[in-house]
Amino acid sequence: MSNTLVQGIMPALVSHFKNDGTVLKESIKANMDRNFSQGACGFYICGSTGEGPVITTQMRKEIAETVVEHNNGRGLIVNHIGAAATMDAFELARHAKECGCDAVSSVVPNFYFKHNDDEIIDYYKRIAEESELPVIAYVQNLLTSDSVNLMKRLIEVDGVIGCKFTLTDFYSMRRIKELNGGDINVINGPDEMLICGLSMGADAGIGSTYNLMCAEYVKLRNQFLNGDIEGARQTQYKVNKVTEILIKYSVSRAVKYILSLDGIEAGDMAYPMAPLTDEQKTMLVKELTDVGFFDKYNK
Repeated sequence: MSNTLVQGIMPALVSHFKNDGTVLKESIKANMDRNFSQGACGFYICGSTGEGPVITTQMRKEIAETVVEHNNGRGLIVNHIGAAATMDAFELARHAKECGCDAVSSVVPNFYFKHNDDEIIDYYKRIAEESELPVIAYVQNLLTSDSVNLMKRLIEVDGVIGCKFTLTDFYSMRRIKELNGGDINVINGPDEMLICGLSMGADAGIGSTYNLMCAEYVKLRNQFLNGDIEGARQTQYKVNKVTEILIKYSVSRAVKYILSLDGIEAGDMAYPMAPLTDEQKTMLVKELTDVGFFDKYNK
């Protein structure tokens, strides 16, 4: 069986909730339906975009259960179970299996203390054992060593199938993609450089701004795969105009607000992150209107 489980465009789903612990299930479902209608191949849940590491374990379980149930086999569900307390991560890994997720993922456990490669490898091995699911590791700036050598060792761990690559070092991405005879699932992380990742062999993309522009990213990937490189470049330039604006307002916060304009209740940001002010909301909408977002992107 091939390790390239994730192939396509996978939004890193925002999590709709209230800070009293209430999960806004209908909002999550509506966002899923919206993205499935635009070609999403599934969802990456409870990662940074989904605020997983800063909400309660119980809320994360409830979100996973809601997503899996509403998914109903339409796409792949990858559950990010990384947590500052590794015992919570293992609990979430077991729950991911129980509730029917297709794979688990985790950032390296370097939230506070720094760990060496042996410790990181043991961590991912434990996740694989606890979840009994395919594991997608993380190549990110929290690593304390060479990402290629780490992945060379990780792909030998039973259950680890690849990585979500969030760096901008695409030379290293390509070297990772060549590991294991190419049978390794490499997923592009930086939304604004999806075309770069595809050029260096990424099988898929996972991104925050996909929540709002899934159709555009699906088009970009299809253009690339069909040999329309110039078309893919122009689509990347187009979505990057929106991404630049969203970054100014904090991406998850801005995404939630824009979704609320489509009737999908935004909910809160995990405390202590404040919601957008009325002035920020007005400026965000104006800037997005100026680049044609509401007419050309958000369809």
